[in-house]
Amino acid sequence: MARQDPAASAAAEPTSSFVTLNGLKMHYLDWGGDPAKGTIVLIHGGSANVHWWDSTAPRLTSQGRVLALDFRGHGHSQWAVPPHYGPAGYLEDVESFLRFAGAPVILAAHSMGGAVAMWTAARHPELLEGLVVVDSRGGPPPLWRKLQWRWRHRARARPRPELPSSQDIIRRFRLHPEGTCLTKEGLAELAIKSAVQLPNGKWAFCFDPQTRGWRETAQVKLPRVSAVKVPTLILRGAQSDLLSARRARWLRRKIRGSVLKEIPRAYHHVPLDNPEDTAAAIVEFIRGLRPRRPG
Repeated sequence: MARQDPAASAAAEPTSSFVTLNGLKMHYLDWGGDPAKGTIVLIHGGSANVHWWDSTAPRLTSQGRVLALDFRGHGHSQWAVPPHYGPAGYLEDVESFLRFAGAPVILAAHSMGGAVAMWTAARHPELLEGLVVVDSRGGPPPLWRKLQWRWRHRARARPRPELPSSQDIIRRFRLHPEGTCLTKEGLAELAIKSAVQLPNGKWAFCFDPQTRGWRETAQVKLPRVSAVKVPTLILRGAQSDLLSARRARWLRRKIRGSVLKEIPRAYHHVPLDNPEDTAAAIVEFIRGLRPRRPG
C-alpha cells in the first residue's frame, strides 16, 4: 500500500509572503493545497527557519493548505528591536498567525517550536484541530546539552558575522545537534537557504544573535504539558539524542490520548532527515481526525 498520494509527493515551489503580526513583519511560505480541506501550519525550531520543512511540506498538500512560518528574528521575519524573544514573543507569533491562517488548524512543530506549539494548544485549544509535536522535549534541554550550547549564548553579544562568499556560508553552517541523515549537498542547499547576500556583497545567516538570550527577556506563565487536551501526535527521531525514548514516553503519558511514533533513519532534525516517513505519519494522523468524505 502506498504511504501517500502521488500528487502529495510531487515537487512544488511555495509562495513567499509576509504578514504584519504584533507590529512585526513576519515571513511565511505558502505551499498551496485546498483550504476547504483545512489548513496545516508548520513551525520550525530554535535557530532554524521555514526551510526545515521544504521536503515535508509538499507531501502534505493533499490534506489542505500548507503554510510554514518563520519565528521573529529567524529566517526572513523581522528582528525584534528592542529584543523580545523567548516564549512570550513566540507565543504571540504563533497564536496570531493561527488566527490569520484561519483557525482551527493542524499545527505541526519541531524542537523548540514543538514546545511553543504545546503551550499554544494548552492556552488556546480552540485554535487547533490537531497537534503534531516533532522531536520536542516539551521544555528546556537537559543540563548536559545546555552546557554544550553555552558558547552559543555567549555569541549573542557579538554582531552577526558577515562572510565573503556563499561558499564561506556553506563551510560555516552547522546543525545543532549535528547528527543528520542529510547529504553534503542537502546541507549545502539548506545553508544557502538560511543565509542572505547583503547590499555590500557579503553573506550572513538570517538569524538575530539576540534570540540566544531569550531567557533575559519578558516572560510569561507557561502551562504544563498535561494541560494539552487536543488530539496529539508525538514524533521522535529514532536516532535522536535530544528527545530520548524515555522522555518521549513521558510526553505520551502526560498528554492524555496522544499517540507516539518513531521515525526511522532520523536524528533530531526529523523533517530534514526523513521527510517521507514524517509526512506519511502526519497524513495518517490527519486522516484519522477527519470523517471520511465521499470519493
